[in-house]
Amino acid sequence: MAPTLTPPATPTTIHYVCPHLPGACLASLSQSPPPESAAARLVHTLRQKESSVLSLTADERFIYSGSQGMDIYVWDRRTLSHTASLQGHTGSVLALIHSPERQWLFSSSGDSTVRIWCTQTLSPLYTLIPHGESGDIFSLAYVHTPTQQRLIFGCQNTSLQWVDLSPSTLQPPSCSHGVGEISPAGSIAGSLSSALGTDGVSGLHGLGVHTPTSGTTPPRHKFFDSFPQPAGRPVAPQRPSTAVLTTTSSLSLQRPATPLAPSNVNVIKSANERARVEAGDKSEDEPRIILTPPRNVIPSAHYGYIYCMALVRDGDQVRLVTGSGDEDTKLWQLPPDRNPILEHTFSHEFPQAPDDLSAEGADADAGGAVLALAVRDGTVFAGGQAGRIAVWDVETLTLVRVLIAAEGVDVLSLSVMGQDLYACTADGYVHRWSSTFQHMAMYHAHSGMILSSIAITSSGVLVTGAGDNSVKIWEVGGARGQRRSKGIRHGVSSNDEDEEDVLGLARDGELEAEGADDPSNALIYALSKFVAIPSVSSAREDCRQAAVWLKKCFSQLGGDSCLVTGPGSVNPLVLATFRGRSSPNAPRRPRILFYGHYDVISAPPLGWSSDPFKLSGHNGALYGRGVSDDKGPVLAVAFAASSLLSKRMLDVDVVMLVEGEEEAGSVEFKALFESVRDRVGEIDCILVSNSFWIDDTTPCVTYGLRGVVHSSIEISSEHPDVHSGVEGGAIVEPMIDMVKVLSTLAGGSKVLIPSFYDQVRSQPEEERILYEKIAAVTKTTPASIASRWSEPSLSIHSLNVSGPGNATVIPSSVKAKVSIRIVPDQDTDEISRSLVNHVKNAFTELQSPNVLNVQVDRTADWWLGELDDEYFRALEGAVRDEWQVEPLRIREGGSIPSVPFLEKALGCHALHLPMGQSSDQAHLQNERISVNNLRKGQAVVERFLVTAGKRALIH
Repeated sequence: MAPTLTPPATPTTIHYVCPHLPGACLASLSQSPPPESAAARLVHTLRQKESSVLSLTADERFIYSGSQGMDIYVWDRRTLSHTASLQGHTGSVLALIHSPERQWLFSSSGDSTVRIWCTQTLSPLYTLIPHGESGDIFSLAYVHTPTQQRLIFGCQNTSLQWVDLSPSTLQPPSCSHGVGEISPAGSIAGSLSSALGTDGVSGLHGLGVHTPTSGTTPPRHKFFDSFPQPAGRPVAPQRPSTAVLTTTSSLSLQRPATPLAPSNVNVIKSANERARVEAGDKSEDEPRIILTPPRNVIPSAHYGYIYCMALVRDGDQVRLVTGSGDEDTKLWQLPPDRNPILEHTFSHEFPQAPDDLSAEGADADAGGAVLALAVRDGTVFAGGQAGRIAVWDVETLTLVRVLIAAEGVDVLSLSVMGQDLYACTADGYVHRWSSTFQHMAMYHAHSGMILSSIAITSSGVLVTGAGDNSVKIWEVGGARGQRRSKGIRHGVSSNDEDEEDVLGLARDGELEAEGADDPSNALIYALSKFVAIPSVSSAREDCRQAAVWLKKCFSQLGGDSCLVTGPGSVNPLVLATFRGRSSPNAPRRPRILFYGHYDVISAPPLGWSSDPFKLSGHNGALYGRGVSDDKGPVLAVAFAASSLLSKRMLDVDVVMLVEGEEEAGSVEFKALFESVRDRVGEIDCILVSNSFWIDDTTPCVTYGLRGVVHSSIEISSEHPDVHSGVEGGAIVEPMIDMVKVLSTLAGGSKVLIPSFYDQVRSQPEEERILYEKIAAVTKTTPASIASRWSEPSLSIHSLNVSGPGNATVIPSSVKAKVSIRIVPDQDTDEISRSLVNHVKNAFTELQSPNVLNVQVDRTADWWLGELDDEYFRALEGAVRDEWQVEPLRIREGGSIPSVPFLEKALGCHALHLPMGQSSDQAHLQNERISVNNLRKGQAVVERFLVTAGKRALIH
């Protein structure tokens, strides 16, 4: 019976010294660990579809998670997104390992098969069938040495089996092999057909393998099918009588279900695979069958299920360690071409601890099944039931000590990173011990049992998978070393030697801004700190803190930075310059000015699935207020400049101008800019990144924005608010006047202000063709696109009344908010005057005794980029080279006041690079940005800056 899960108790360490010597049994409790600590930072969460995560492994490109729902999920380590699903198993995927030498992925399952996949193409290579009635295959180990290449697997029937996978014994298929050949009738054909024979069965009979006839359920085994489930593990689903293997094109293939017959189709859920299957491509072969020879079987290797195994390496010598439900850990020698030889059995019947140190769960008889193994140098860690982790020394074959993570809670997974041990328990906690067995940290990682874990040492992350259907990526304590900021960063001296390390990434005086394959890299870490500051435009102190943090961040990345403040309570402007290297062949370096903003709109928590001011990652996207508009793009540009600076490839000066009032209309931006105009210097090009793609899949370059005129119209009377039942009909109501005035502004989609359309630029033929292309992408019409991008419009946003707003009260004043979006070649001042004059004339015609007040609150000019500009072509080329697709040229209906102003003030053209996708939810709940878009956005900027540094672009 599985133990009852209880809240974690204070972890205990029982210390044994040479336990086999009488009188030498000493025990001591270790110091208590810190309370649930922040020793690990959650970097990202990957979620499977209603299926527990039973197994994990990773290579340099992917994280693989084996599910209870029979699929293997493939996650891209760079984008943290779901890349593919490998289907073929008809039982839960219980174990996953990979071979970097062979570029193979091994998976074992409750369907009694092991499958081998190519990690380069995600295609199936082999299906391995164990000998006899093996039952579930719980554990795998692959040995790759100069003398042997063998796969070892531990079975439910207590046997240990292996197969030789050396090239001399195989005819390995190419990694290009993929989905099996599919006949027009939907049957399965290919290399397995010759083994099966015409009836689909006789061929395997000839190979000595029993296969049930089609449509029958495998008979229950009188012993294995009655086995109880191991404590702490979910019950695997029963194998169906037919297995439906479905491609994303909805093609379904059925075949008899059997624990011995291999799956014949690998389904990769990706656009390329779907297109290939739909096109009827039959060039791929099926996975080939490998039968385990009877001589490669050690029956009854344990007296219980073989739940786990690990390899102990000493140079070219490799030994195997296995753990079982029989409470034993066994050490095996692995002579080439021979069965493993049992070298030693580590018994988990621990000696009694002294009475004064005994604790519940620490009695002598509570050994329990061995559920997890890990190896560090010559030390074996064996975790099991009741929260115990036995520490065995392989050289002396003795028990060094016993760690207890939590009383009565199973240890289901162990991982080693460096000298630290990580234990995952059935109550959802992760525990960390140091090399001296000090319990350093514990934290609640999952809401379900943690069933698997892997340590990716190169990235400093621990990956955990659990019964809550999620895979979580943790930056673990100590992974980044000591965090401090003193010294040199990218060869540029810090402005303040004692400045705080705001990025928390400095190690030995250097900033680690590289490592794009690391899911916890500096860009995302910096964004998490930036998002945590709730810099809503109206929150002056929070905006000041955000500006101070950003200044320090730019300085730490290698820029010369300062704050620019104005009179009163204006939010500061952040100015930073990343100086490129000098070239004797150029009169001066080109100077690129980047404009962005650090302020955000408010984010009431209602409707958010996570804290809007705490960065959270889910399935390849980062969530938080400002991640897409505009904190993420601001940091991506800064990191691009810093990366080139560290590589000595920055041949331009990058001037970053980041304001704190863009969301409030940039009212004081002009004054602040004029105060630092001389420091900004001569600029060759302006870069902006504050918009989004037209959809979620097509990279874009924005070349136009509409302008805007915001106005307020107020009509009031000399009377106070009155009761409609008393004064109704006796007075001229301001609300009725307002309705009449507003009705004169627009009719349908047309603005009725005189001469409003006189200066609107006609649409050129090139743009008309472009809109047709965009309409095909967005599934809309060219007319709809034009109405949002290149045609003016008028909107009434709100009506506010004096008084309580009750249904019986006639308000004494009414105020309306009206805006007009303008396009080339409309003049902002002229449109503003026309609006005011039209409203006044309309009100005069009413001959009302009420009073009208109309004013223009703020304006922003329209902007249209120069498509033939060399810098525009350089940016377009950078997008094309990074995304490997021709970007769409798009316009937007919104406005950015500072862009046209900067063009006029600096006398150069502006460029607009959208990094976000159309589904990013900017200004809405659950604002997000794709990890892939953010990283590629940085890469696009790097490519652009490199191109801009060439002399050909200097005018």
